[in-house]
Amino acid sequence: MEEIFNPQVFFVFLGIPVTKTVVSTWVVMGFLVLFSFLLTRRMRPVPTRLQNVLELFVEAILHLVEEMSPGNGKRFLPLVGTLALFIGTSDLAGLVPWLRSPTSDFNTTLALALVVFLAVPFYGIATKGVRGYFRSYLSPSPILAPFHVISEITRTISLALRLFGNIMGEEIIIAILFLLSPLFLPLPMMLFSIFTGIIQAYIFTVLSVVYLSAAVESSGH
Repeated sequence: MEEIFNPQVFFVFLGIPVTKTVVSTWVVMGFLVLFSFLLTRRMRPVPTRLQNVLELFVEAILHLVEEMSPGNGKRFLPLVGTLALFIGTSDLAGLVPWLRSPTSDFNTTLALALVVFLAVPFYGIATKGVRGYFRSYLSPSPILAPFHVISEITRTISLALRLFGNIMGEEIIIAILFLLSPLFLPLPMMLFSIFTGIIQAYIFTVLSVVYLSAAVESSGH
């Protein structure tokens, strides 16, 4: 239980402690890079089963983005797809022995939320230009500009806290139940963890698309 709040230090590199969260993140990243490489190095006109899985995932993300922000599916796909894939895999990493879900660490979820926070003005400026984007901060009145800024900051913190709180809470519940009944609960709890992890990745992805869509909504798409 203590490890949930105070990640174990695996080793020290150049005086910098490397925690279990960092190691787990490296493992997740390495797995995704290797899996993507092996899956895409020989794309076939008649897809294999694994290629079908990849294509279904891409189509699902495209469909989600197009429903929420018509015309921006391919534009947002690289960022939104990467977030969905990384968060979903990170949520499930805790099921692997000796690993920890990176998303159960607030530092990780805050970093992911900051990526979305920076992507919003990036896409907004790319679509509307600098003046056009920042003009939205003055609408409907310049007095509201500080409130727009505060809103973007608070929603970023909320995005990070929501993912962190749910994944950490799930790990705490599973740890407690496992201590109470280690023989009968592992399988149901693993299924619960998979369900929760996928749902949390979906929620984070949807909210990211909402924020990105709002940044380009008046661009005429």
